[in-house]
Amino acid sequence: MLVKFAAKRTWPEKASSWEHEGDADTVEAFAAEFAAIEQLPVDTEMVVMSKGDGGPSTQFLKVVGTSPYAFEPVEPGKQAPAPAASSSDEPSQEQEQEQEEDQPVALPSLSPVISMLWYMGKVAVIATVVIATLAILISYLKSWLA
Repeated sequence: MLVKFAAKRTWPEKASSWEHEGDADTVEAFAAEFAAIEQLPVDTEMVVMSKGDGGPSTQFLKVVGTSPYAFEPVEPGKQAPAPAASSSDEPSQEQEQEQEEDQPVALPSLSPVISMLWYMGKVAVIATVVIATLAILISYLKSWLA
């Protein structure tokens, strides 16, 4: 019995929409078709959603072999382990990206906002004083010329 499936990559590149849709007998058969069409390398992770009789269900799979394609289930949200570190002491681009993602998100600083409001306040006071002074000068000038 054929079941409708949809699949997309989740690691190392995360697709924003379903990349492949179609019918197959099993999840593995559909995943193999998707992997063959997209020529997925080993350690690529994907999510396959089936729209079977019991309602939609999802399964997360990792490519472990390419000839023929073989898969193993993975937990959602877990990324594949990073490749072994090279002999150099410098961190790879992937390690740097993981470190950036692991850092806690800091609250934005209010200092620039306060500084801008202080500057705008000073400008407003100076403008008001200059306009009031000019109004007084103009009134004296009119009375002197009249």
